[in-house]
Amino acid sequence: MANDTKKKQLPSFTSPRVVFVYPKLTEPDYGNKDFPKPDGEYSLKGKMSADTLDKFLATKNKDGVTLNDLYEEARRDAEKAFAELAVKTRKEFEKKNITGPVMNSLFETLYDKETEEETGEVCLKFTKKASGVVKKGPREGKKWTSAPDIYDARGKKMAGKLPNIWGGSEGKVSFAVSSYFIPGTAAAGLKLMLNGVQIIDLVSNGSRSADSHGFGEEDGYGYDPSEFADENEGEDKSEGGTDKTVAGEDDF
Repeated sequence: MANDTKKKQLPSFTSPRVVFVYPKLTEPDYGNKDFPKPDGEYSLKGKMSADTLDKFLATKNKDGVTLNDLYEEARRDAEKAFAELAVKTRKEFEKKNITGPVMNSLFETLYDKETEEETGEVCLKFTKKASGVVKKGPREGKKWTSAPDIYDARGKKMAGKLPNIWGGSEGKVSFAVSSYFIPGTAAAGLKLMLNGVQIIDLVSNGSRSADSHGFGEEDGYGYDPSEFADENEGEDKSEGGTDKTVAGEDDF
C-alpha cells in the first residue's frame, strides 16, 4: 500500500557540456517589482550548437526514454486535456484560432543581432524553485528550501563559500523533466527542472579556470585555504554561501 502513495519518479537527464548563460546558481533570484518571484528561483540557460542539441534530444536516458519521446507524450496529454475543457472555454479559444494546445518549444533559437540570421546555436532553460510550503502530508504547512548541487570538474561537491559563477562558464546540467498544460492559455510543453551542475570551466570575477589558460595538473605547490585563515579572518563570509537545504515535497 505504501508504494501506491509514493510519488512517481520524474525522468532525469544530464546535458552535454554547455556554455552557461545568465546563471543564477549560488543565490536565489527574487525577480523585480514588475515580475516578482517571491519564492526565489535558481536558473540558467545552457547554450550549445543546434547539432549537439539534436543528438541530445534523441539520446536515451538510463530509463530508455528521450526528451523527444517525453515532448510527444506531453503533446498527447495536452491534446486530451484540451478536449476535456468546458465547451465555452474551447469556443473562446476558437475565436483566437486556437483549436488545440499551444506547444512551447523545448529550446530557444539564437539569432545574430546584426544580420538577424540564426547563429546555429540554441539554449535550453533550467529552473529550480528555491522555497515553498508543503501542501499536504504529515509536514503540511512546513516551509522548505532547496538549492542546486554544484560539483567541480573532478566530481567533488562544492560546499561552504562558493565562487561566483558567471556567464561564459562551461559545464554539464543535471535536471528532471515534467510536462505541463495551462488551461487558461492552452500552453503546454516540458519544464526542465534544475537539480545540479558540474563546473568544468569556471568564469568568476573576470578570471577563468586553469584549463582555459592551458594549465594542467603538475607536481608542486598545492593551495590550502586554511593556511591563510588568520589573514582572511576579517573578511565577509556571506557572499555566495549556501545554507543546508531540504528538498521541497512539491518542488516537482
